[in-house]
Amino acid sequence: DDTNLRPDDALIVVAKTEEDFAALEVMVYEESTGNLFVHHDIPLPSYPLCLSHGTINSEGGAGNYVAVGTFSPGIEIWNADVLNILEPSVILGGEDTSEADAQWQKSLGGKGKGGGRRSARPSMNSRNGLRNGSHTDAVMSLSWNTIHRQVVASGSADKTVKLWDVTKADDATGGVAATFSHHTDKVQSTAWHPTEGTILATGSYDRTVALVDARVENSSKKVKIPADCESIAWDPHQPHLLSAASEDGTVSCWDVRKFVSGSTYWSFVAHEFGGCSDISYNPNIPGMLATCAVDKTVALWDTQNAGNGTNPITCGSKDMNSGKLYSLSFYKSSPWLLGCGGSGNQLALWNLYSEQVFRSRFGDRLGADAAQQQATENLDGTNGGAGEQDFEAMMAANDNASNEVKQKTTGKKKKGKGKSKKGKAHKKR
Repeated sequence: DDTNLRPDDALIVVAKTEEDFAALEVMVYEESTGNLFVHHDIPLPSYPLCLSHGTINSEGGAGNYVAVGTFSPGIEIWNADVLNILEPSVILGGEDTSEADAQWQKSLGGKGKGGGRRSARPSMNSRNGLRNGSHTDAVMSLSWNTIHRQVVASGSADKTVKLWDVTKADDATGGVAATFSHHTDKVQSTAWHPTEGTILATGSYDRTVALVDARVENSSKKVKIPADCESIAWDPHQPHLLSAASEDGTVSCWDVRKFVSGSTYWSFVAHEFGGCSDISYNPNIPGMLATCAVDKTVALWDTQNAGNGTNPITCGSKDMNSGKLYSLSFYKSSPWLLGCGGSGNQLALWNLYSEQVFRSRFGDRLGADAAQQQATENLDGTNGGAGEQDFEAMMAANDNASNEVKQKTTGKKKKGKGKSKKGKAHKKR
């Protein structure tokens, strides 16, 4: 009976590591009873650093898939709907195994393996034993595009950001759609804009946060931050606002319509005694921001009236008894449920509704935003707010303005196809 899922079950994917073992755990939380248990697990061949959930597989079919970045340069995509799965549905980049696969198929009389990865892989002109287009170092961040659902963005310790089309993983390109090299150090964070499917934010250990228009080469715009970037997040209720957490405990926010100015919309120290390792906005309650840190605490903030010299209001914090915290996230289908994980190697959940202080401050915002939230989550990428700017047009306009100044020329751009956080992939000196 534990394998049967109910409509009100909360499903949570967790990456766990033991001394010599790593796995994905698909956990079930029953809000009505408080029960939390592992539904099934998936052994991993390498220690995970980042996860991202998507709904499209390499065949273009729908389902629940988890992209996993590890200390290896490849990105594994696992089918979370299948129990006792033995291998990933597809691997983006990583070691070139085409010759070994061909020999195995030959020994089987030319028959495919069936049930796992595609059995036929073309030669990919690999270099250094890696598939064409692969990262060359650990994959530290992943973001699955919710508008163009076949596209995954990855950031790596090799200082690059890559865009992948999972439906073209077996093509000669290896599925690589674009590579960006606008950072000068490891890329710790990537995040697609919630409604504009070609706008990508990235954060790096070079102490910068950047915006990239995925349709255009060399389109990045950067701002400086006070320390290494640990996490970035878009505000889903005010999608022109981008926030970043830094290693020194600072959380900064920018209005991306004025991104090139470098001025912050607001900035404050969220955790004084330990670097802020992750941030998350509540997708159901406007203005609710959560942060976590290596000081073992989760803090809640009200950002609704912040900006232009006014910082977010602190609403409370809690020691989650899960060691140093590296990742947190709100559960999208339950507005008051928050999960986090860290060095304690266990998932910690916080039901915010049980706290009177949070119900008093945020409770009246939930119903008022329901209609707007429904509109902004349309898969076609349309923005629910009639007065919101088109960010793709804004980015293109800024690029044209820059070109006029720098090159004295103008031109029209062509449109193309377009949290368990983890510890750092490499220690800094």
